[in-house]
Amino acid sequence: MIKLLTEKIGGAVLLATAILTGFGLIIDDGSITMITKLALLLAEGLLLNYLCFRFGILGINTNLPLVLFCTLTALLIPQLGMGDIIYGAVFLGALFLALESREYPRLSSSYMIYFGVFLGIAQAFSNISLLMMLPVFILFAQAGTRKPRHFILSFTYFAMVIISISGLLFVMELDYMIWELIPSLSLDYSVFNSIVIKLTVPFILICLAIHFLSLNSYRFRYPNQSIILNYTMLLQLVFSVLLVIITAELDILMYTIMAASILLSFIFRYKQDSTFINSAFVSLISICMMSLYLYKILIL
Repeated sequence: MIKLLTEKIGGAVLLATAILTGFGLIIDDGSITMITKLALLLAEGLLLNYLCFRFGILGINTNLPLVLFCTLTALLIPQLGMGDIIYGAVFLGALFLALESREYPRLSSSYMIYFGVFLGIAQAFSNISLLMMLPVFILFAQAGTRKPRHFILSFTYFAMVIISISGLLFVMELDYMIWELIPSLSLDYSVFNSIVIKLTVPFILICLAIHFLSLNSYRFRYPNQSIILNYTMLLQLVFSVLLVIITAELDILMYTIMAASILLSFIFRYKQDSTFINSAFVSLISICMMSLYLYKILIL
């Protein structure tokens, strides 16, 4: 089933679109705003899928990252906002620049400067974007960028963008908006009581645990490289989860979802002939759908 639904890009796009459409129907929100957000999610899923292909992350052609990303966004759908879209873009931009810096080490400083500018712009739209700097710096370090000067340059250009935006707001006599650039945390830990999180996250953790227990059994073309990439994404997932737990900002879950989608793509692709894994794939989609339905009944 996995092979049939995700081997061709056309089938994967149709499945991803059907999943996102199903999420929209379940929460009964057909507004233009929600449709736009779902379309942006699909676009980010396509970009994630392309980056996995572009850099050979999975070591084999598959469109699973697109389908799994759209499936796991069930965690965000109830409170889907532009902040989620922004953090998805931050992950995609960081992944591209970090892996490019691995291929072109001489341009590492430039890529880190680009990220600093990109994150500064993101900060203007969502003021906790600064929190993404830590996991992204770790990602660059994992990709081979380890000179302290590069990280200082990235932060410097981030600060320069913020100062420039602040100056522009001051000239436009929008002084009150300058304070909105400063990170502000709600620290509302009641957000973790969501039925969507309680039902979906445990199953994802079980799948990830099975994946890493099976990691050495996969027939990778380049075993060392693939295993390193797996632990790279695991570290990204762990740090983003820690940020979510500490700050209670569910928007950051988008970063976690991106990393989890890549990791889960390994087990569903390399074990796609297993009846158990095919059942787990269907179960994951079903659990995401059911959790949203229960959320609608209990909350909406």
